[in-house]
Amino acid sequence: MKHLARVVVREAVATARSAAWPLARLHRLPPPGDGIGRRPLVLVHGYLGHPDMFRPLVRRLYEHGWKDVARVGYPSTRLSLPQIVERIDAVARPLARVHGEIDVVAHSLGACSTRAWLREFGGADLVRRFVSLGGPHAGTSFFRLAPPTLWPVLDPDGYWVKRLRGGPEPVDTVVVRARYDQQVFPPERASLPGVREVVLQGHGHNSLLWSRSAHEAVLNALE
Repeated sequence: MKHLARVVVREAVATARSAAWPLARLHRLPPPGDGIGRRPLVLVHGYLGHPDMFRPLVRRLYEHGWKDVARVGYPSTRLSLPQIVERIDAVARPLARVHGEIDVVAHSLGACSTRAWLREFGGADLVRRFVSLGGPHAGTSFFRLAPPTLWPVLDPDGYWVKRLRGGPEPVDTVVVRARYDQQVFPPERASLPGVREVVLQGHGHNSLLWSRSAHEAVLNALE
């Protein structure tokens, strides 16, 4: 019970930080690293997210040598999956044109959209590795809480869930998911067949954005 209580508290704090994301701007980022040995990276937020929710992770990336880190923004309540894919492509393709192969880290709805971009929209030609943070790849029981435009992505029987079902994945993929994910339910729906994964035992869905252990898992996945 104490363990679960800690999970609830940690996730409540992470959810509050997500809701108050503008405050993250008050913590100044360090200068980017030198980029030596680091591929350019694209970060894609999830449902009700914002690019600044990645600032704690960007801070760790800069501290570990990353230089070129781009963030995709989109109004998640108004766009369909193909429209989100367009936003991803608009950021990733110019970056890859300049630097060559890139990596992508995406959270939640952003992870599902990135996977569709890789598998159905030509993104795999640009990407070396994809790290999925709590993406509901097999849908979630709570899909009706999202706008109907997203049900094809989040409904376990939705069009995009069925279309993207199964493997193999077109690029090297790592799943980082939360053992107690309260939004991807059941949490195992964030897994992908045949894909290596890291399961963070003391975390929920939003903690994947803010916790140091989640950031460490991402850094390790990108090595």
